[in-house]
Amino acid sequence: AWAGQFLGELGVRLEVRRKPLFWFEAMETAYDAARGCPCFLFETPAGVFYGMPQIDALGVKVAEHTGGAVVTDPLAVTRGLEPAERRRVEEFISASLPQVSHHMTRHSVCMYTMSPDAHFLVDRHPAYPQVAFAAGLSGHGFKFTGVLGEALADLAIDGRTSLPIGFLGTGRKAICRS
Repeated sequence: AWAGQFLGELGVRLEVRRKPLFWFEAMETAYDAARGCPCFLFETPAGVFYGMPQIDALGVKVAEHTGGAVVTDPLAVTRGLEPAERRRVEEFISASLPQVSHHMTRHSVCMYTMSPDAHFLVDRHPAYPQVAFAAGLSGHGFKFTGVLGEALADLAIDGRTSLPIGFLGTGRKAICRS
């Protein structure tokens, strides 16, 4: 969430968004990981929603990938429950996950650091070539930690990588201020 401050001197535009996460009780075992329920993602006219199956007593995790309030100061992000955000997720549940109740068991808030084109930034800092970084992971970087780690290790140790990361560099027009 602080990468925009670090990369601002390069003209890189990043936006931090507040992303609420919700856990709801499932009425039946249809959403149980032990019974084979996978992680899921739904692209709907109302937005993109995702979730994780039930693995414990907290129930099914559901969140909205799209949207999110812009955060100007990551240290001051509001962590409380916002009724409108909960309502959007409950409307998705009603339409797409009929065996999940609206009984919320937990709520949490994280932050996405979004690049304008929703692609990662993986590069070396031009003024400090000994610094390799990954930023602006736009809510889906966790799925790529293995390859991101390899690319960053290559950049830090060798100053280059054979992995095809050129399109993720900081010089691309989509992410720079004009």
